[in-house]
Amino acid sequence: MQSWFIFSLFSIFVLAGAEISQKVSLSQKVNVSAITNNFYIWTLQGTVGIILAILLGQFSLALDTSSIIKLVLIGFIYFAGGTLYYTSYKGSSASISLILMSISVVISSTLGTILLGDVFTAGKIVGIILILLAIVFLNLNSKEKINRYNVFAMLGGVCFGVAFTIDKSFVSTLSPFMYLGLLCLTVALVSLILKLKLIIKETKTLAKKNFIPMIFASSFGSAFNLFTFFAYKNGANVGVADAMNNSSVFLVILAEVLFLKDRTNLKRKIISATMAILGIILIGVVK
Repeated sequence: MQSWFIFSLFSIFVLAGAEISQKVSLSQKVNVSAITNNFYIWTLQGTVGIILAILLGQFSLALDTSSIIKLVLIGFIYFAGGTLYYTSYKGSSASISLILMSISVVISSTLGTILLGDVFTAGKIVGIILILLAIVFLNLNSKEKINRYNVFAMLGGVCFGVAFTIDKSFVSTLSPFMYLGLLCLTVALVSLILKLKLIIKETKTLAKKNFIPMIFASSFGSAFNLFTFFAYKNGANVGVADAMNNSSVFLVILAEVLFLKDRTNLKRKIISATMAILGIILIGVVK
């Protein structure tokens, strides 16, 4: 079994933990926005990365011009993607948002073919069709009509698909912990630049207990970013890594049932998730 595959498997489990933690954080009585919520989570993740880089002797700010441009670009795209995607948690379950966000695989696979030289096979075409059908099937019923939260999830997926592709070309220039630190702190900085007043205003309403799920989300998120880094570093192409990460939807559905007691529209969620995962497998795994 190749090492990139093992790292990708680990990333699936910690991503599910991050998504459920985010859902809990954004569903509390204090109505904090996805922007403020994500600012603290990105900041915590970035701080962890920088501290680990210092402790392990990997701290370095020696970046070439190309890397700086990519870092700034990724910062803005992740900010947009995170804001859109996690805002969808305000009106949708985490599993529904994750199924809709699987559109990122279509984007990353297409861009990977155009920019990174990945091969666009018949399997990828069928996989894209299956993912699109899963999204349509999820929304063609009286309970889960297409609404603005679903649109937010899909737009967030589009942003993530673009960011993942740039990410792949960026990781080779950094150590894993500097990658985590610089990436996350850049997104946090973009949040401050664009929404400083909102973050300050909402921070005043937060209690200590509001930060508990944020800490869990940042811990799982840090692990996810590091496992994804090592998967890329050991040979995973962007379509495969993105495809495998999206399979965490089944773990998210299970966690919603067990911990959040959310059984709404469960059958349709499972069918849609199965269709999306089959499409993901065709895009990312089948040659």
